Amino acid sequence: MKWFIDFLNVGFGEATVIRRMEEHCTYCLVVDGGDVNPMTNPRRCSLEQYLREYEITKIDVLVLTHFHRDHIGGVLPILGHVSIEEVILHLPLPGHVQQSAINDYSTPILGSFTLYAAILNRIDELGIKKTEIVKRHTIVEQDMEFHILTPSQHKWTQLSEELDQLNFTQLDQQEERLTTIDRMLNHASLAVLIKNKGDSVALLTSDVGLDYWEPYADEIGAIHTLQAPHHGDASHLSEDNLRAWTPHAVVISADDQGTYQLPHAAMEPLIREHSNAQLFYTEGLSTEHRIIRIDVMERTVELVK
Repeated sequence: MKWFIDFLNVGFGEATVIRRMEEHCTYCLVVDGGDVNPMTNPRRCSLEQYLREYEITKIDVLVLTHFHRDHIGGVLPILGHVSIEEVILHLPLPGHVQQSAINDYSTPILGSFTLYAAILNRIDELGIKKTEIVKRHTIVEQDMEFHILTPSQHKWTQLSEELDQLNFTQLDQQEERLTTIDRMLNHASLAVLIKNKGDSVALLTSDVGLDYWEPYADEIGAIHTLQAPHHGDASHLSEDNLRAWTPHAVVISADDQGTYQLPHAAMEPLIREHSNAQLFYTEGLSTEHRIIRIDVMERTVELVK
Protein backbone atom coordinates (compact mmCIF):
# COMPACT_ATOMS: atom_id res chain seq x y z
CA MET A 1 0.00 0.00 0.00
CA LYS A 2 1.33 3.43 -0.94
CA TRP A 3 0.13 6.97 -0.32
CA PHE A 4 0.99 9.79 -2.74
CA ILE A 5 0.50 13.55 -2.52
CA ASP A 6 0.38 15.04 -6.02
CA PHE A 7 0.70 18.80 -6.54
CA LEU A 8 -0.66 19.50 -10.04
CA ASN A 9 0.87 22.08 -12.34
CA VAL A 10 -2.27 24.09 -13.00
CA GLY A 11 -0.36 27.27 -13.75
CA PHE A 12 -1.35 30.01 -11.30
CA GLY A 13 -3.55 28.13 -8.88
CA GLU A 14 -3.67 25.09 -6.63
CA ALA A 15 -4.96 21.54 -6.95
CA THR A 16 -3.60 18.76 -4.76
CA VAL A 17 -4.58 15.09 -4.86
CA ILE A 18 -3.83 12.64 -2.04
CA ARG A 19 -4.47 9.02 -2.94
CA ARG A 20 -3.91 5.56 -1.57
CA MET A 21 -2.65 3.03 -4.09
CA GLU A 22 -2.92 -0.73 -3.80
CA GLU A 23 -3.62 -2.42 -7.11
CA HIS A 24 -5.49 0.75 -8.01
CA CYS A 25 -6.60 3.95 -6.31
CA THR A 26 -8.62 2.95 -3.24
CA TYR A 27 -8.94 6.34 -1.55
CA CYS A 28 -8.78 9.85 -2.97
CA LEU A 29 -8.90 13.22 -1.24
CA VAL A 30 -8.68 16.37 -3.34
CA VAL A 31 -7.85 19.83 -2.04
CA ASP A 32 -8.99 22.54 -4.48
CA GLY A 33 -9.36 22.26 -8.23
CA GLY A 34 -7.06 24.80 -9.87
CA ASP A 35 -8.11 26.66 -13.00
CA VAL A 36 -6.39 25.62 -16.21
CA ASN A 37 -7.02 24.69 -19.81
CA PRO A 38 -4.18 22.21 -20.50
CA MET A 39 -4.85 22.50 -24.22
CA THR A 40 -3.23 25.95 -24.12
CA ASN A 41 -0.14 24.70 -22.29
CA PRO A 42 0.78 20.99 -22.54
CA ARG A 43 3.07 21.24 -19.51
CA ARG A 44 0.03 21.79 -17.30
CA CYS A 45 -2.41 19.27 -15.89
CA SER A 46 -6.02 20.04 -15.03
CA LEU A 47 -7.80 18.13 -12.29
CA GLU A 48 -10.17 16.67 -14.88
CA GLN A 49 -7.24 15.47 -16.98
CA TYR A 50 -5.43 14.01 -13.97
CA LEU A 51 -8.46 11.99 -12.85
CA ARG A 52 -8.93 10.65 -16.36
CA GLU A 53 -5.27 9.72 -16.89
CA TYR A 54 -5.02 7.91 -13.56
CA GLU A 55 -8.43 6.28 -14.02
CA ILE A 56 -9.83 7.69 -10.79
CA THR A 57 -13.59 7.34 -10.84
CA LYS A 58 -14.37 8.33 -7.24
CA ILE A 59 -13.27 11.18 -4.99
CA ASP A 60 -13.92 10.34 -1.36
CA VAL A 61 -13.51 13.91 -0.11
CA LEU A 62 -13.18 17.22 -1.95
CA VAL A 63 -11.99 20.12 0.19
CA LEU A 64 -12.56 23.69 -1.03
CA THR A 65 -10.22 26.02 0.87
CA HIS A 66 -11.93 29.18 -0.44
CA PHE A 67 -13.62 30.25 -3.64
CA HIS A 68 -11.09 32.27 -5.59
CA ARG A 69 -11.20 31.06 -9.18
CA ASP A 70 -7.60 29.80 -9.19
CA HIS A 71 -8.65 27.32 -6.48
CA ILE A 72 -12.08 26.24 -7.77
CA GLY A 73 -12.01 26.71 -11.56
CA GLY A 74 -11.36 23.03 -12.23
CA VAL A 75 -14.15 21.74 -9.99
CA LEU A 76 -17.20 22.39 -12.18
CA PRO A 77 -15.97 20.22 -15.11
CA ILE A 78 -15.69 17.11 -12.90
CA LEU A 79 -19.08 17.40 -11.19
CA GLY A 80 -21.39 14.73 -12.55
CA HIS A 81 -18.51 12.96 -14.32
CA VAL A 82 -16.69 11.62 -11.26
CA SER A 83 -18.41 10.25 -8.19
CA ILE A 84 -17.82 12.51 -5.17
CA GLU A 85 -18.77 11.21 -1.74
CA GLU A 86 -18.39 14.44 0.25
CA VAL A 87 -17.52 18.10 -0.25
CA ILE A 88 -16.09 20.02 2.71
CA LEU A 89 -16.24 23.82 2.78
CA HIS A 90 -16.55 26.59 5.33
CA LEU A 91 -17.95 29.45 3.25
CA PRO A 92 -21.48 28.66 2.08
CA LEU A 93 -23.07 31.42 0.05
CA PRO A 94 -26.21 33.06 1.42
CA GLY A 95 -29.28 31.74 -0.37
CA HIS A 96 -29.97 35.00 -2.18
CA VAL A 97 -26.41 35.00 -3.56
CA GLN A 98 -26.31 31.33 -4.55
CA GLN A 99 -29.64 31.63 -6.36
CA SER A 100 -28.86 34.99 -7.98
CA ALA A 101 -28.07 33.42 -11.40
CA ILE A 102 -24.95 35.58 -11.58
CA ASN A 103 -23.00 35.10 -14.81
CA ASP A 104 -20.36 37.80 -14.77
CA TYR A 105 -16.67 37.30 -15.51
CA SER A 106 -15.86 40.99 -15.95
CA THR A 107 -13.60 41.01 -12.88
CA PRO A 108 -11.74 38.18 -11.10
CA ILE A 109 -13.92 38.34 -7.99
CA LEU A 110 -17.19 38.35 -9.97
CA GLY A 111 -15.88 35.40 -11.97
CA SER A 112 -15.14 33.62 -8.70
CA PHE A 113 -18.68 34.23 -7.45
CA THR A 114 -20.12 33.05 -10.77
CA LEU A 115 -18.18 29.79 -10.60
CA TYR A 116 -18.78 29.16 -6.91
CA ALA A 117 -22.54 29.66 -7.16
CA ALA A 118 -22.63 27.29 -10.14
CA ILE A 119 -20.55 24.70 -8.23
CA LEU A 120 -22.73 24.84 -5.13
CA ASN A 121 -25.92 24.60 -7.19
CA ARG A 122 -24.53 21.61 -9.10
CA ILE A 123 -23.48 19.89 -5.85
CA ASP A 124 -27.03 20.31 -4.58
CA GLU A 125 -28.53 19.04 -7.85
CA LEU A 126 -26.37 15.91 -7.70
CA GLY A 127 -27.20 15.25 -4.05
CA ILE A 128 -23.55 15.20 -3.01
CA LYS A 129 -23.02 15.32 0.74
CA LYS A 130 -21.94 18.84 1.67
CA THR A 131 -20.26 19.36 5.04
CA GLU A 132 -20.02 22.97 6.14
CA ILE A 133 -17.47 23.35 8.92
CA VAL A 134 -16.88 26.21 11.33
CA LYS A 135 -14.33 24.55 13.59
CA ARG A 136 -11.41 22.32 12.64
CA HIS A 137 -12.33 18.95 11.20
CA THR A 138 -10.33 15.71 11.10
CA ILE A 139 -10.61 12.80 8.68
CA VAL A 140 -8.91 9.52 9.61
CA GLU A 141 -8.25 6.96 6.88
CA GLN A 142 -6.20 3.99 8.08
CA ASP A 143 -2.81 5.40 9.16
CA MET A 144 -3.42 8.83 7.60
CA GLU A 145 -4.97 11.85 9.26
CA PHE A 146 -6.21 14.90 7.40
CA HIS A 147 -6.62 17.84 9.76
CA ILE A 148 -8.65 20.57 8.09
CA LEU A 149 -7.70 23.78 9.87
CA THR A 150 -10.03 26.76 10.05
CA PRO A 151 -9.40 30.51 10.33
CA SER A 152 -10.12 32.43 13.50
CA GLN A 153 -13.78 32.83 14.39
CA HIS A 154 -13.36 36.59 14.04
CA LYS A 155 -12.17 36.36 10.43
CA TRP A 156 -14.86 33.84 9.53
CA THR A 157 -17.61 35.98 11.08
CA GLN A 158 -16.41 39.16 9.35
CA LEU A 159 -16.38 37.48 5.96
CA SER A 160 -19.77 35.85 6.51
CA GLU A 161 -21.28 39.22 7.38
CA GLU A 162 -19.90 40.79 4.20
CA LEU A 163 -21.33 37.92 2.13
CA ASP A 164 -24.74 38.30 3.77
CA GLN A 165 -24.91 41.95 2.69
CA LEU A 166 -24.12 41.36 -0.97
CA ASN A 167 -26.73 42.34 -3.53
CA PHE A 168 -25.97 41.38 -7.11
CA THR A 169 -28.96 43.33 -8.41
CA GLN A 170 -27.10 46.54 -7.50
CA LEU A 171 -23.55 45.78 -8.60
CA ASP A 172 -22.73 49.45 -9.12
CA GLN A 173 -23.08 49.90 -5.35
CA GLN A 174 -21.14 46.76 -4.39
CA GLU A 175 -17.61 47.53 -5.59
CA GLU A 176 -16.18 48.31 -2.16
CA ARG A 177 -17.78 45.25 -0.57
CA LEU A 178 -16.56 42.99 -3.37
CA THR A 179 -13.03 44.33 -2.93
CA THR A 180 -13.22 43.67 0.80
CA ILE A 181 -14.45 40.12 0.26
CA ASP A 182 -11.77 39.47 -2.36
CA ARG A 183 -9.06 40.51 0.09
CA MET A 184 -10.56 38.63 3.04
CA LEU A 185 -10.93 35.32 1.23
CA ASN A 186 -7.19 34.60 1.35
CA HIS A 187 -6.84 35.15 5.08
CA ALA A 188 -10.01 33.20 5.87
CA SER A 189 -9.02 30.12 3.85
CA LEU A 190 -8.89 26.56 5.08
CA ALA A 191 -5.51 24.85 5.46
CA VAL A 192 -4.83 21.12 5.57
CA LEU A 193 -2.28 19.32 7.77
CA ILE A 194 -1.56 15.77 6.60
CA LYS A 195 -0.17 13.27 9.11
CA ASN A 196 1.01 9.70 8.73
CA LYS A 197 1.27 7.56 11.86
CA GLY A 198 1.22 10.74 13.93
CA ASP A 199 4.04 12.49 12.02
CA SER A 200 3.35 15.66 10.02
CA VAL A 201 3.96 14.85 6.35
CA ALA A 202 2.64 17.94 4.57
CA LEU A 203 1.06 21.30 5.27
CA LEU A 204 -1.17 22.75 2.56
CA THR A 205 -1.36 26.43 3.41
CA SER A 206 -3.66 27.76 0.68
CA ASP A 207 -3.45 31.59 0.79
CA VAL A 208 -3.46 32.22 4.55
CA GLY A 209 -1.48 34.90 6.40
CA LEU A 210 1.05 34.80 9.21
CA ASP A 211 -1.45 35.22 12.04
CA TYR A 212 -3.23 32.01 11.05
CA TRP A 213 -0.80 29.58 12.67
CA GLU A 214 -0.62 30.48 16.36
CA PRO A 215 -3.48 28.16 17.48
CA TYR A 216 -1.87 25.26 15.61
CA ALA A 217 1.79 25.76 16.55
CA ASP A 218 2.07 22.75 18.87
CA GLU A 219 0.12 20.49 16.54
CA ILE A 220 2.11 21.07 13.34
CA GLY A 221 5.70 20.56 14.50
CA ALA A 222 8.29 19.44 11.97
CA ILE A 223 6.93 18.64 8.50
CA HIS A 224 8.35 17.01 5.41
CA THR A 225 6.63 19.10 2.72
CA LEU A 226 5.40 22.67 2.98
CA GLN A 227 3.22 24.20 0.32
CA ALA A 228 4.31 27.83 0.44
CA PRO A 229 1.35 30.13 1.19
CA HIS A 230 -0.29 32.35 -1.42
CA HIS A 231 1.72 31.19 -4.41
CA GLY A 232 5.07 32.26 -2.97
CA ASP A 233 4.05 35.48 -1.22
CA ALA A 234 7.03 36.30 1.04
CA SER A 235 4.83 38.33 3.38
CA HIS A 236 2.84 35.17 4.22
CA LEU A 237 5.83 33.15 5.47
CA SER A 238 8.20 33.98 8.31
CA GLU A 239 11.59 32.94 9.63
CA ASP A 240 9.82 31.61 12.71
CA ASN A 241 7.56 29.41 10.56
CA LEU A 242 10.52 27.91 8.76
CA ARG A 243 12.48 27.29 11.95
CA ALA A 244 9.47 25.66 13.64
CA TRP A 245 8.46 23.51 10.68
CA THR A 246 11.98 22.60 9.38
CA PRO A 247 10.61 21.44 6.00
CA HIS A 248 12.62 19.09 3.80
CA ALA A 249 10.75 20.28 0.69
CA VAL A 250 8.87 23.46 -0.16
CA VAL A 251 6.40 23.53 -3.07
CA ILE A 252 5.47 26.87 -4.61
CA SER A 253 2.27 26.72 -6.64
CA ALA A 254 2.60 29.46 -9.23
CA ASP A 255 3.05 29.94 -12.97
CA ASP A 256 6.00 31.09 -15.04
CA GLN A 257 4.37 34.40 -16.00
CA GLY A 258 4.61 36.25 -12.68
CA THR A 259 0.84 36.53 -12.25
CA TYR A 260 0.09 39.10 -9.53
CA GLN A 261 3.89 39.50 -9.22
CA LEU A 262 4.07 36.07 -7.56
CA PRO A 263 6.13 34.30 -6.44
CA HIS A 264 8.02 37.15 -4.78
CA ALA A 265 11.73 37.40 -5.51
CA ALA A 266 12.30 37.44 -1.74
CA MET A 267 10.64 34.04 -1.20
CA GLU A 268 13.48 31.81 -2.38
CA PRO A 269 16.19 33.63 -0.35
CA LEU A 270 13.93 33.50 2.72
CA ILE A 271 13.52 29.73 2.42
CA ARG A 272 17.19 29.08 1.69
CA GLU A 273 18.44 31.25 4.55
CA HIS A 274 16.18 29.83 7.23
CA SER A 275 15.77 26.18 6.23
CA ASN A 276 17.55 23.35 4.46
CA ALA A 277 14.55 22.66 2.28
CA GLN A 278 14.75 21.72 -1.36
CA LEU A 279 12.59 24.10 -3.39
CA PHE A 280 10.14 22.96 -6.07
CA TYR A 281 7.94 25.08 -8.34
CA THR A 282 4.81 23.60 -9.87
CA GLU A 283 5.75 25.72 -12.88
CA GLY A 284 8.92 27.65 -13.67
CA LEU A 285 10.53 28.89 -16.85
CA SER A 286 12.27 25.55 -17.55
CA THR A 287 9.61 23.28 -16.02
CA GLU A 288 8.84 20.08 -17.88
CA HIS A 289 6.97 18.25 -15.13
CA ARG A 290 3.20 18.27 -14.77
CA ILE A 291 3.07 16.86 -11.24
CA ILE A 292 5.21 17.11 -8.10
CA ARG A 293 4.72 13.78 -6.32
CA ILE A 294 5.45 13.10 -2.66
CA ASP A 295 5.75 9.44 -1.65
CA VAL A 296 4.38 9.56 1.89
CA MET A 297 5.99 6.33 3.10
CA GLU A 298 9.40 6.90 1.52
CA ARG A 299 9.44 10.67 2.07
CA THR A 300 10.74 11.22 -1.47
CA VAL A 301 9.89 13.79 -4.15
CA GLU A 302 9.45 12.89 -7.83
CA LEU A 303 8.81 15.17 -10.78
CA VAL A 304 6.30 13.50 -13.09
CA LYS A 305 6.06 14.58 -16.74
